[in-house]
Amino acid sequence: MNSSYQAQIGTKLKIGILFTGLLTACQMADAQRSFVNFEKFTLDETMRGGYGVEAADMDGDGLTDIIALSTNPAQFAWYKNPTWEKYVISTVAQGNIDAAPRDIDGDGDTDIVLASAFNLGASTEGGLLHWLENPGNPTVNQEWEMHYIDEVPTSHRIKWADINGDGNDELVNLPIIGVGATSPLYDVDLQLKAYSVPEDLSVSRWPSVVLNESLQLSHGLDIVDWDNDGRDDMLSASFYGVHLFQLATRGEQVARSQIAAGKQDADRPQIGSSEVDVGTMNGSERFVATVEPWHGNEIVVYTEGNITNGLWSRAVIETGFSNGHGLLTADLNNDGVDEIVAGGRSEPYQLAIYQNTGEASEWRRIDLDIGGIAVSGLAIEDFNGDGFKDIVGIGAGTRNVVYYQNNGL
Repeated sequence: MNSSYQAQIGTKLKIGILFTGLLTACQMADAQRSFVNFEKFTLDETMRGGYGVEAADMDGDGLTDIIALSTNPAQFAWYKNPTWEKYVISTVAQGNIDAAPRDIDGDGDTDIVLASAFNLGASTEGGLLHWLENPGNPTVNQEWEMHYIDEVPTSHRIKWADINGDGNDELVNLPIIGVGATSPLYDVDLQLKAYSVPEDLSVSRWPSVVLNESLQLSHGLDIVDWDNDGRDDMLSASFYGVHLFQLATRGEQVARSQIAAGKQDADRPQIGSSEVDVGTMNGSERFVATVEPWHGNEIVVYTEGNITNGLWSRAVIETGFSNGHGLLTADLNNDGVDEIVAGGRSEPYQLAIYQNTGEASEWRRIDLDIGGIAVSGLAIEDFNGDGFKDIVGIGAGTRNVVYYQNNGL
């Protein structure tokens, strides 16, 4: 890291933390020696109801900034790298639940799609989608203009993906439940939709297509080119486990393949899978990581070995979470093998990293933050350009946005 970056970031609250193991002092020392060192910076302690974080260059200075949102009470803001000064994006939107940054109008700056008006208890209304136009001077103009896209009740996960391989990203929208679904069964199928960015952005509604209507309570969405064909594919985590969706595959318009059934030894709503991400271990072997069941206590790893009934092998590597709500995979120590980063939203608050030790079911837990953040959302990016990926978390009950700077080995 350069000296100017150190000087600027030094104005923020700094709490140095080293990774430690769980069992003995010897194991703690081993963990410190064999993994990377993180430093903790609390960027915001006023994000009550915090839910999601994203990473993007918001002001065009070449540095990756942080976007954060809260649901109730609503906030939508970004933090400028490297000083991490906070700037408002919108005070108009309410019930914010997810954001997807991208240059939508082709003017060279980063706009954002926002899913708002979220209410799990009102599945026949809300679910607004807008794109918010970057004003070009986002450190000065702190009320971005909102443009309507669509509304789908309980829109919950939105991501950009080139699902048809034409070189242009589509907006993928995954509501958490179907229209009219109610607790505790949520037994109504939901619509997985995709939107094309229209040439004429003044249209009243973006063109869209329903990709699938077979899932119930789907909380997680991951985008990955599963078969390396140049088209992005979609992984969902739902009451029915993990499914892969691919366009124009196996002679189907949208092919659906089940990877895993998730946790199914309980009654609704404590079933299925909740978060999902794909990583690699042993240098090249692919795995799928999940939180299970919905808002559950388990971290689960699925691998292709010993496939049963077409489903991947399941290994539970953690059972001690409470309201597991954030999960991502990333290579944090640059060894070519991905780690799992996961957090719990309810007490005891915890954020941990899981490092594969060789076999599919063998993962070492390394604590990153115990008690300091009620994780609702995570983002991973190399924010300071030192070649190591950093972690950002947002805490609901702890009301904070926290930056964990990866200082390497």
